[in-house]
Parts: sequence; C-alpha cells; structure tokens
Amino acid sequence: MHHSHYPQSSSNASTSSSPPSQPQQPFSVQLNEVVARFTSKLLFLREPSIVTPSGFTEDHNHNVISGLSLHSVDLDDIPDAMSPMMGRSDSNAVLSGGHNAVGRRKSVGSSCSSVAGESDVMSSTSTAGGHSQKHPEDYQQVDGVTAGRAAALASLIRIITSKSSNEKIPNSQLSNFYATVFQCLVEKERVMLCTLFYYGRNLFRLGLPGIESLLPHFLFALDIVMIESSKLRLHPSISEVEVRRACLRALSSVICWPTTFGMSKIPQIAEAANLKSNAATYLHLRSRIFKTLMFSVRNETDPTNLHIALSLCAVLVEESCQFDLGLNEEQTKEMIRISTTASSSGQPEKGLCASIVRGVLSAICDKFGRIETIDHSTALAIIDVLNCISHVHHTVLFNNMDVSTGTLVIASLCRFIEQQLNKPPPMHSKDLHSTVVAAYNAVAVWLTASPLLAECVGVLGTVCDVIQLGVTGSKTSPDLQKSRGETVKPKAASQRVLEAAEALMYTLFCVVGRKPGPLRDEKRLVHKYGPNRINTSKFLHVLVNGDTLLSLHEASHIDDIPSDSASVVYVRRSPMQGANTGIARLRPKPENYHPEVGIPPMTPMSAASTTEGFEGPNTPKVQKSIGEQFVIPPEFYKNSCKLDNAFRNLESTTETEAIAEEMKQQNSQNGRSFFDESRRNNVFERMRPEERIVAPSKPLDTCSSIRMMLYDFGLINERIFGSEIVLLDSSMSEKFYRDLHETVDCAPARTQLTAHIFYVKEGQRIAVDILENALNVQNSCSDFCMFLANLGEGIEIGVHDTWTGHWSTAYSTERKLQEEADGVDHYIVDGIQHALWWCDEQGSNSELAFLMPTERSVRMFKQNITSPASSSRRGSNNNRSIVSDDKSFDSTHTDNGMMLNARRLGEKSPSNLSDRDFRPYAGGGSSMGHGSVGRRTGALKIMLVWLERPEDMTSFPIYELIGTCDDGTDLLNGGAQKPEIGGATNSQVAHHIIFIHLVEPGIVQIRTRGTVNRFGEAGPLVDGVVVSLANLPSFIRNTILNTSRRDVAEIENYTFPHTRRKQAIVEFAKKYAAKTSYEEFLVNVIQN
Repeated sequence: MHHSHYPQSSSNASTSSSPPSQPQQPFSVQLNEVVARFTSKLLFLREPSIVTPSGFTEDHNHNVISGLSLHSVDLDDIPDAMSPMMGRSDSNAVLSGGHNAVGRRKSVGSSCSSVAGESDVMSSTSTAGGHSQKHPEDYQQVDGVTAGRAAALASLIRIITSKSSNEKIPNSQLSNFYATVFQCLVEKERVMLCTLFYYGRNLFRLGLPGIESLLPHFLFALDIVMIESSKLRLHPSISEVEVRRACLRALSSVICWPTTFGMSKIPQIAEAANLKSNAATYLHLRSRIFKTLMFSVRNETDPTNLHIALSLCAVLVEESCQFDLGLNEEQTKEMIRISTTASSSGQPEKGLCASIVRGVLSAICDKFGRIETIDHSTALAIIDVLNCISHVHHTVLFNNMDVSTGTLVIASLCRFIEQQLNKPPPMHSKDLHSTVVAAYNAVAVWLTASPLLAECVGVLGTVCDVIQLGVTGSKTSPDLQKSRGETVKPKAASQRVLEAAEALMYTLFCVVGRKPGPLRDEKRLVHKYGPNRINTSKFLHVLVNGDTLLSLHEASHIDDIPSDSASVVYVRRSPMQGANTGIARLRPKPENYHPEVGIPPMTPMSAASTTEGFEGPNTPKVQKSIGEQFVIPPEFYKNSCKLDNAFRNLESTTETEAIAEEMKQQNSQNGRSFFDESRRNNVFERMRPEERIVAPSKPLDTCSSIRMMLYDFGLINERIFGSEIVLLDSSMSEKFYRDLHETVDCAPARTQLTAHIFYVKEGQRIAVDILENALNVQNSCSDFCMFLANLGEGIEIGVHDTWTGHWSTAYSTERKLQEEADGVDHYIVDGIQHALWWCDEQGSNSELAFLMPTERSVRMFKQNITSPASSSRRGSNNNRSIVSDDKSFDSTHTDNGMMLNARRLGEKSPSNLSDRDFRPYAGGGSSMGHGSVGRRTGALKIMLVWLERPEDMTSFPIYELIGTCDDGTDLLNGGAQKPEIGGATNSQVAHHIIFIHLVEPGIVQIRTRGTVNRFGEAGPLVDGVVVSLANLPSFIRNTILNTSRRDVAEIENYTFPHTRRKQAIVEFAKKYAAKTSYEEFLVNVIQN
C-alpha cells in the first residue's frame, strides 16, 4: 500500500475521531472518503453563484456529474456502479472479461501501478526548460475557484495513480472518478486540462476497467492543449514546455491502442454522442494521434520534447504498418471505410499506413534540413527514427514502386552531411563530426535495407558526391581542380569522417544487394567437394590492394562445377565482408564475337557466387529492378594490343592494285596462269567442302587457370608486385590456417551485439533466484515465451560460425553441414548450448545475440555475481556468491556498507529508482541545465528485464547481475582483470536496462534505467512508452541497433568494425608475406 502518497489531511480527517490505538483504516475506505470529499468539493466549486448586474443571485450548483449517463455499447467490463448510468437495468452487473471478442481491449483491472509509470510528477523539474520564471502578463489571470478546482482534481488524480498493481479500486469510486474527468474534458477549461494531463499522464497505464470510454475525448483535449501551449501560457504554475511534455507522455501511453485494438468499438458515452471529439472505433483515433505528432515534430522547440515526439513517430509507423499488412481483404475494406470517415478531406489513403509513412518522413526531413534550429542530440534522434523506418516493408515504403520517399531520405541525409562539413573550421568539433558519421551510417543502412534505391541514377550521384566530400574534403573532381590551377591537396575533415565515407563506399559496392550467408571458407569447400578435389595446401594466397585476401584453387578438375572451360574457385576476405566463396570461369571468345542485343554479354572472365548447397531452400525472391540494364558496348571487346597496330589491315591500295594488274598482264601473255597452276597443286582445293571446315580444338583442362585469372585482372605486373599484390607463404599449412581463422575470420566485418535477458517473478529480489528462472523458461508466462520466440532464431553453440554472444564460443571452426537436430523438452539459451541470434535478411551491418544467463554460464564464462541477501526460497541462511572458480564462501562482509558505498559512485541506487527524465544533449556548451557528460570508454551492457510485477523494478539487483552481462571482450583484449565482487567496478559499468511489464493483455510498458549518455537516450523505446506485445521484438532490436550506432558519438576513440578487420588483414599479411622475387612469383604461378 502506497499510503505515503495520500494527502496527509485526508488521512488525519478520517481518523481524527478514533483513539490513537485504533488501527489504520483500509485503503478502500480511505480512498472512498477522499474521493467523496473531493467530488463534492468539485461539485460545489463547479459553477459558483454569480451576482448579476441587476443584483439577483443565480445559483448554478447542481449535481450534473452524478446524473451523467455513461451509456455503453457492447461493453462487458464496466464497473458495477457505472451500470445504471450506462443504461443497464441490472445495477449489480459484475465485470466480465472472458467474453471479449478477438482484438478488443481486455482490461485486467488494476494490473499496473504508478511505479510502472512516472512517480511523483512534482519531481520532474530538472530537465530542459523546467518551470520558467512566471510573469503575470504571460497568462490570463486565474480566479480562486478555478485554482481550487484544479488543485482538487490534481489531488484526486494523484490518489488514483498511486495505486499498486495488486490493489483494486471499487467500481463506485471509479465511476465517480470517470465522471469527474469526463466533465473536465467536456468543459475544456484550460487550467483544468493542463492539470489533468500534467498529473494524469499515467491514467491509461493503470489498466483501469472502462477507462477506454474517455480515450477519444482525452485525445481531442490533448490536441487542443498541445497546439495552444505552443503559443500561450495556459497554467500559472506549469510552463508551456512542461505542459507539452506531459501531453507527449500521456500520448505515449496510448500510441499503440488504435492498432492493437483495431476496429473494435469504443464504449460510447450517451451525452458525448454529438460531440466532435467522439469516435466509434479505436482505429478512428490513429489519424488524430498522427496529426498531433506531426504538429509536435514541426513546431516543437524544446529538445527533450522533440526527442519524445520523434520516438513516438517511429512507434506509430511500425505499429501502423504491421497492422495494415496483417489485414485480410474484408478487413482492408473496412479499414478504408474507417479511414475515409476519419479523414477530414474524405480521402481514404490519408489514413493508411503508406500515407502515415510519407507524412512522418516528410516532417522529419523538413526538420532535419533546418540544422540551425536543432542541436547535435536532436540530429542523432532524427537519424534514429530514419534508421527504424528503413526496415519498413517495401510494399509500404515504396508503394506502387514509387521511390520518391526513399530518395527524399537519402537526399536529406546527404544534404545534412554537406551542410555540416561545409561549416567554417572553427565550428567543427568532435560532436559535429559524430553527427556526420551517424548520417553516413544512416545512408548505408537505407541502401542496404532498400537496394532498389541504388538503381536510381540521382541517388547514386548524390551518394558518390558525399563519399568524395568525406574522403577528399571537396566535391570537385581532381581534373577540374587541375584546370583551375588549384594546388590544395585532398584532406578529409577528420579521420573518423574519412573512415565513415570509406565504409559507405565499401557498403555500396560490396554489401548492397547481397544477402548475408554463412561463413564460406576453405574448410567449407573441403566439406562440400571432398579432400580429394580441394587440397588446402594447393591454395594460392595473395593480398590485393592492401586490404583484400584472395585464396585461389584450380577447379577445372571438379565435375560438380559445370563449365565449358577452365575455372578457378576462390575465397575472398575483405574489410566489409567475411570469408565468401565464388567461382571464376574463363570463357574463350570467338574471333567474330558480337554480343547479343538486349541481354548483358558475358565478359571474358566472369565470377558467379556459389550459393548452391550453402543457402536454404527458402530463398527470398529477387526484387524487381527499376533501373536501366547496363550493357557492355561491343567496342569493349576490340583488341587494343600493341601488336594489333603493327600490322596493316588487309585492304586494297593503289600499290596493291598496280601489282595485281601487272601480274594479270604477264599471265595473259604466256597463256598460262600462275594461280591456276598453284590451285592444281593445292591440297585444300582437292578437299571436299565438308572436309574444309576447321573444327576448333578442345579446350585444355590442364591450363594454368590461376595465372590467366591474375593476368586478366592485371595483377601479373612487375611494377605493382609487392605493393598492389603480395604473395603469402602458406607452406606451414596448419599454422597458417589457424592464424587465418583467429586473426582475420574472428575479426568481424559486422558489429557484434549481445543483450542479456532476465525474467523476474513476483517478489523476487535475489540474483541467484532470478538466474534460476532461465533454467525453466517454460514455467514463465506465455507472453514472455512468445517474446523470446519472435526475438531471434535459435542457434546451436559449437556449430554456428558467427556471433554467439560470447567470444569464447563465437566463430566456430566447424564447417560440416549438419541436419537439424530433433527438438528437446525445453531450451536453455544461456550461451553454453543454445542462444538466440538475429541478423537482417537484407544484409544489415550488425548481428544480435540474446542470452539468458544462468549459474552454469556464470561459471563457464568466468563471471561473478553477488547476492547481498539470502534466498528465502532456497532456505539459505548465509549470503551467497557465485564466482568463476566454482567456489562458494560467506560474503557477509560485502553486504550493506560495501554495497551502499559502491552504489553511491555516480549512479542511483537501484532500490531508489525514481522518475528519470528524458536526458537531452549534455555535451560541451550545452545550455540544458546539466553538467557536461563525458564520453564512455566502452559499449553499453544491454539488459532486458521482464517483470511480472512492476513494483519489483525498484528492487532489481542491477549491480549483482551486471557481471553476468560480460561478452568476453576484456579477456579477448588481454585485460583479464576480474571485477570486484559487489565492489565499485560493477557499479561503474556503463549499462542500459529496458524493463518490460504487461499493462493489459497485448500491451506492454517500457521503463529504462542506466548510465546517462552524452547525447540522450536512443529510440524508439524511450522511458515510459507503451507498445504492443506483437511488435515488441522489433522495437527491442531497433533500440539496441540505434544504441550501438550511437557508440561512434558516445565512445572515446571509437573504431569502426571494418577498420579493425582491415588492420587484422594487414597484420596477417605482414606476418606471412613471402620473401620472393618477381621471377620466382611467376614460376610459382605457372607451376601451381
């Protein structure tokens, strides 16, 4: 019971007549008295007696609220006391939640509490704007009656929202409360509305039965306050910024309702039937929410509010697209009808998801173009939203093959990069370059997610211009600079900008349009074709262009590779791609070759990726092309060798004609022709016509295909030998391939991310007990199991060849193609035998692993945790610790004082988690009221915590479990220092926790805690937002990806993955570079 939240006066009044020894009255009794008192106060103050000019007194006090008719249409879960007001004959009707139709709201009735939302709203004064200085001229004078009514409403709302999850408010009290709120929404008194939204922003997070009847009027009034508060001061004690922030917080609690409950009917209030704010179904409210968000994005000036609005835009887009794509034909027709009704213009497409996506992107790109009005953190927040929308299904994003929306996004990002880099040098800073790098990354994300854009000539030109700008510092071509007489050497703005531009260039040529597949290296080829055909000692290994490893093997003798001529199988390793296998076929060219018109001709040396046998049977269809098909012109195949120019063409000249005429005259004088005699002696003339046909010789199978391939590439050249091509010594085959795997293949081309999941049962506070829940996931709730099933695909440790969540088990050397094993009773995804893994099908530059730590994973991965309290369920009397060397000892000396001292080191104690405001930009020169926040030295530890009861968030043992979130990076880098048990080390680890708990069936609320970031919180899952359970996995993945992408701005001396991999390739090549001359290289190539 949260009795500390109740007004002290009401508690004293209810017990003033009782002796001091009398026990305190129950919560329901106190609440009933307080609600009755404040309701009567509101009724008394509703309309005071007014003295007319004639001197007569008019009494307007009458009981309007108690006479309201809250008529319901098809509602089963109305409070008992509301039944007579809803037009029902049975006033004792009970709540019925089991007869609800599919898709409609099923209220759980007080399933949530104020702990799940924000706590005391009076504490949220530390963010930007705060309570600005009040001036009488800023707002209209408020009379004492209105102020008293607002104060009474605020106290009433605070009492209702202070309930815990296990407490249930009587239906009679709920009906009176709903009537009071409805009257406030209908009257539209601005001070009352501001009070309602400021103190009641958590009303729809509590799972109160029947509150959905207020939702249409709540959103209508919220839109009024949002618009007017952008220009006027509506409340004397609450600033405009705080009012708009409270409205956005309230909007975040219902952002997913229209698409979660869809076309279900909203309970109708009889007296609201003719009001403009009324709505028949939940889906009618989607356009209303969309318009409110668009107004906020376009007109909001406060960075914190803009962050919230941008995150809500990402949520609305994802929820709307998933809802529309999941409808059948009949439901789609009904949705179009509803959208037509809800649209003011009467156009149905205005309310569909495609229109919402276009509207959101248009507003965001417009805001993004005005860089003088946004700070660095807002720019990063906009980029977060653009990254999220890039994953929207192409049928929505490119409706009717219209790529204008994607072109707008690419153009906006490139324009932002150009505007930032063209600023004068004194304005350049590390934070500015961080936003530029993030924009480069966003362009790569969009091109990777939508390869269709790479076929647009305009998009390619724009992208190439910004790549050149990032690499050389100028968009002017070198030839034009020489013609102008410019002697300035190309210079990038910074090394980070140069690496980001190079990464975009690598992505454009190596990643876009290519699906990520399994690691295909030499061992995979041996398992596929057999050791008799593929001999690892026969590979020729060379380093090309200083960053690409090529391993070449003759393939002409392999019957499984169909080819009309010699071929080469190769393994390519580049900074942006892992080991990938292909086949190069050498095709002979006839003398009179003419390419066919309409299809691209085969080049003399063409490479095709060997995907057969490696990919699964369910290969996605190739997207239809919109670009022009490039055709190699026939002139490309004309010989341009020097010897071709040494011989004249066989054409008739005056000299040859004179000689021919002279020979003809001599033959005519003798009567015999020299040519006739020669023809009689010519064997070819005596042959039959069919014998004269020359059959081409059969291509040799024993030709040096590797030599021909390198020659065609122009790599056999003494001038570039040792620089552009380096021969590697693989004579020590076993050691060579071991180092190749450990140095190059284990240097990921993509970003590796790990998130650790914890399931907390009701009342659990001990780390050991929480870890034990992962051993029996089947005993958890079904919603959590569905969440895990949609989060990623299950992988088997020891077989999976990429990221597994921990460096000690990642990048397995096993390459055998194994059949899918039979299922087991239940899986333990702690990273020892199984894990959850996700990578985007479009070739995302990141891959995620999800683990649920257990006690055995703590011991195996050499981690440690501590539990400062005893486990009541285990019956333990001593405090337990789990350490990596599998020893248990009494750790009573670490609890209390030591733990408290550790938690005072710059972080809030998890047992004292209060309402955390959305942190805006807190970098250098910030005027947001915060101290400067420094950059981190490492990535954030991501923790996903599923709570059965939201109050358990305050007692979650963060610093005890943070040690289980290690992915082995420290051990990999050689810094093998074990963190102190329960000491200061764990409390200083940068982390980000996402708490998840059910608000109602199908709806979850997100609370976030963790280390304060320099540029604020990454979206779309910001603190307090409510999303649907069906789309929760997608939101989780996007939030983790955006958090990782912000590392370039948050981490000091951040290194790109492709840069680390390039360094690994160079180091490996230096170690195994062959000390041979060019002549020896030629001999080796010919004899191979």
